[in-house]
Parts: sequence; structure tokens; C-alpha cells
Amino acid sequence: MSDPSPFLCSIHVSIEEGATPGTVDLEWNSPYAITGDAAGGDFQIERLSELTQSWELVATQPDSPLGGSYTDNPGPCAQVHIYRVRQMASNGQDMHESNRADLVIGVAGGDTPEISHVDVNNGVAHVFWDFEPEPETLGYIVYKCLDTGGGAIVADVGDPNTFEAIIPTSNANAEPESYQVAAYDCVDDDGTPNPAGAGDCVRTVFLTATQIPCTDRAQLAWLPPVGMAGGVAEYIPQYRENGGAWTSLDTIAGSFLSLVHEGASLTALVEYRVLARGGNMQLAASNLVEVPFEYPNAPENPTLQRVSVLDRSRVELVLSTDPLAQEVSLYEFQRWEELDSSWIPLVPRYPANLGFPVSHVDVDRNTDEFAYRYRAVAYNGCEASVAQSQESSTMLLRAFRSTTPGSYENSLIWTPYDGFTNGLDRYEIIRKQSNEEGILGVALADVPSISESYEDNVEDEFDSPGIFCYQILALEVPDSNEVMQGAASNWVCLTEEPVVWIPSAFTPNGDELNDWFPWAPGAANVGFLGDRQEESPNFRMTISTRWGTKIFETTSIEEPWDGRVSGRLVQNGIYVVQAEYLDGSGAWRNQLVYLTVMSGQ
Repeated sequence: MSDPSPFLCSIHVSIEEGATPGTVDLEWNSPYAITGDAAGGDFQIERLSELTQSWELVATQPDSPLGGSYTDNPGPCAQVHIYRVRQMASNGQDMHESNRADLVIGVAGGDTPEISHVDVNNGVAHVFWDFEPEPETLGYIVYKCLDTGGGAIVADVGDPNTFEAIIPTSNANAEPESYQVAAYDCVDDDGTPNPAGAGDCVRTVFLTATQIPCTDRAQLAWLPPVGMAGGVAEYIPQYRENGGAWTSLDTIAGSFLSLVHEGASLTALVEYRVLARGGNMQLAASNLVEVPFEYPNAPENPTLQRVSVLDRSRVELVLSTDPLAQEVSLYEFQRWEELDSSWIPLVPRYPANLGFPVSHVDVDRNTDEFAYRYRAVAYNGCEASVAQSQESSTMLLRAFRSTTPGSYENSLIWTPYDGFTNGLDRYEIIRKQSNEEGILGVALADVPSISESYEDNVEDEFDSPGIFCYQILALEVPDSNEVMQGAASNWVCLTEEPVVWIPSAFTPNGDELNDWFPWAPGAANVGFLGDRQEESPNFRMTISTRWGTKIFETTSIEEPWDGRVSGRLVQNGIYVVQAEYLDGSGAWRNQLVYLTVMSGQ
């Protein structure tokens, strides 16, 4: 059997007010009082901090089987003093702990101050409270309430008849803050005020305000002043511009915590605050919130530099933008729809700033039949239309061949071009003798800006293929840098009727007159004959008897008929001539001639 453990008893602390004012007498027994041993560690005398609610070591005394006593001097101020004594056990691990002994000493005066409201002025909190001071009241301590519990001292008001305090360390313009106030009627020996209990925490009105993007509206929302005396009866949201007088937006019930302000100035400095009117008619102002109303600046109107036909189905649009515009705008080209009497947006929109040019190609058009009208609209980042170009139309060119026999004159008429900001300088007539798109034309003539027609006499082009394609180029008055814009019309091609003279009589009699049909070698009587198409001929002629027997065939104008078949002249009579030849557009034309042959046979 092991040895029995020693008899132990609990530590009991007794407390009473000391003989000297402001002192406390403590007395306690040893847990080893029965055995008479001094077997533990030092006695530790601890006092509970009223502020931090944690135990603080006051003093230590050596272990004694008789226990111990101690006189503490916590100060003369009215407060509750709570003590305990602890001692390390003889095993060096466990701790003996006494009862908690408490004693109220000093004289407490007055009720707890009640905060009526907390105002925010110039970004810092301004605390107001109500209190009936006692004769013993010396002043007040203002605490900032902490989220973790408890409070931090932020002001000491040494005048018992002052019931407000500005908190210089406040950051109430940036965050909600809560405060409480305690009165004190005693100062500790070290000169520190020793307040009684503090009242409830009261919070500031905390406002947030932001612009509703791309509008002149602001969204206001606020946190209520929790703890405000008498509650909140109503809120009065206010705004001011450029530091001027405050203007009330509305008066709303205390249960509402938000408001939308419409019609704010987009150019002024706009500030907001909210006044909370309490049940006791006190007013608490919130923090100030500056709302920078941002709205994209509008560029100068863009300029359609040209609206030019590229081909039968495409139109090129070129736009110059504001060279001083810092902000990016979206530029949208639009086409006028005559049927609906409306502008049709063309996609996509193009971002541009600092004068960056913008171009677009409108496809699936019919530029040979219609003129198209365009404009460009600039949209800012808020999708609002803020600038617009001038309107400009494509030129529609029409061309006609002369219907007078023997007249080879082509008539051109076009719709005028009206889109140049510097004005129209002149028109240039462009012509080419091919309908292939890759071939460029050459300048034929310049005509004044007031002209809308031109006559082209092509009689001197008799030996050409007979196709004449035209385009009108509108030229702008040059700017100060001698830069000139040009806009093109559609191409129009006219094909002259080939001139192929085939006689109706033929006398191959060797008199060197009319001995070849339809002309002598090297003397083809043709005009405006189309070019050969690769390996295909541009001319075919067959001669047959009246009964359909083919007696001659050629595919070249340089190979006429001498009136012979197999070296012998044909008999006099009527023969059928079938001639086919290409025009300038590549289409086949034909003639049927009944030929009288008088060969002398």
C-alpha cells in the first residue's frame, strides 16, 4: 500500500476596506494549513481589470502554512474590486486557486450618460450626450466602441457641464463609428480619471453614394444610427454642388435606408449627406460623400471623307475622326433605307480616338441600279449618340449609245456628289476599253463641278473592240495641305454595234475589181470588232448553195473567198452567206446575206 496523500484544503480569501481610505485588506489561508507544511510556490495576489476583464498580478508573497495577508491600494475611486489568490501545488504542475472576493469602495455619483446622437462634421465624429451631473461629477470619458468588445478612450472632457466632444482621431468619413460615454467623479493617485460604467454605444449615420453608370443619377444608401436616443423619426438626404448651400432631396420615414437622386449635374462637384432626425428632434449628420459624375466627352463631328463605289456590289466608306479626342468612341456607319424611311446601322462599330481614321465596306449592294446614302454616328462608352457626320451619297452613272445611224456618240449622265466638306472641285471622266474589273481606266476629260453629263464621240476608235466603260470620279477642293479626296461612281459599259460590211454581189472574173468576197486580203471592211477569246475566233463566215451545201468556210477576216471551190469558179447564181462576229462585250452578232455571184461561168 502506498503512502496516503497529504490533507489539503482550499484557499479562501476574505476582503474588507482598509483603515486607510482607498485601500483594501486581503487575508487567506494556506492549502497546507492542516499538515503545517510549506510545500507550495509563492502566493500570487491578482486583481480583475474592469477595463480589460483580465486578471492582473498585484503582488507575490512567500509560501507559508499560516497563509498570508496583503493590503492593496487600488485608489479612492468608486469601483468594484475583485481579487483572487493562486499558488503552484507541490507537484509543480497543478495550481491552487482561491475564491473570487469582491468589494465595492468609494462613492459613485450620477446616472450613466446617454448619447443623444453622433454627428459627423468635417470628417470626424462629434458626440453629444445628455446627463444630470452630481456635485461630485468631475467630467466624462468618451470611448470608441470596438468590434471585439469593450472600448478605447478617445476623449477626456474635464468640464462636467460640457455635453459634447469632437473626436480628432475619428475616421467617420470613411467608416461607421460607435461611441459611448461614462462620467467620473474620482481621479486615481496617478491622475487618471476613474469613470463609472459607460452607457450604450451609439453609431454614426454612414452614407455611401455612387453614380449609376452613364446617367445623371446617384444611388444613396446608408447605415442607421443604431442607439440614437428616441430612435430615428425621419431621414433628410441632401446634396450640394461646388461647395454651395445644401439642398434637401426629400424627407423620408426612418424605416427607409436608400434613395436615388435624379438630375445631378454632370459638370459640378456634387456632395451628399443624410440628416437623421431623432425622436427627440435632434439631428445627426452623416459623413460627406463626393460623387464624381463621369460621362464620356463627345468628340467633334466626324467627316465622311468619301463614299465611293468599289464594284457592282460594294461601297467603300472612309471617315475621319476628331484628332483631339482622348476618349475612345464607337463609330457606326448607317445607310438610309428609302422604303422604311429610316437609317439602317451597319455592323460592326469601330473604336477610334486621336483622329484615327475609320473605314467600312458595305456589301451586297446593287450599285449599277441605285445610289446609296450614308452617314456615320459616334457613340460614347455609355452607348449614347454624341456626334454625327454629314450625309453623303454614291454617284449613280448612266450611259446611252446614240440611236442615230452613223453617229458614234456615247452620252453619260450621273447623280451629283454632295459629300465633300471642302466642296466639289470637278469631275473627272474615266474610260477604259475593257469590261474586266482588274483593268484600270484612264482620264478622258475634266468637267466642271456643276456638270452632270458628258458626250463621248468614239468615231476615232473605229478599230477598237468597240466596248467603252466609263466611271465618274468626283474630286474635292484641296485642303490647306493640298490633300484631295476622290469618290468614284459605278462603272457603266457600252458596246458599239460591230460594223461588218458584207456586199450582196460578187464578180470573181479576174478584172481585179470585186474579185474577193467580202473584201480583198488585208482590206477587211470592219469596225468595233471584238477581240479573239483565247483560242476562239472573233469571226466566222460560211457560204452555202441555196440547197444548203457548204462551199466555203473561214474563221478569219484575213481569209476572204476567191469564188472558187476546189480551184474552179462557182457557177453564177444565188448563194447564202452566214457571217458571225464578236462585239466588244464578247457577244456573237450575225448577218445573213443572199449573195449574187457573177463569175462569168
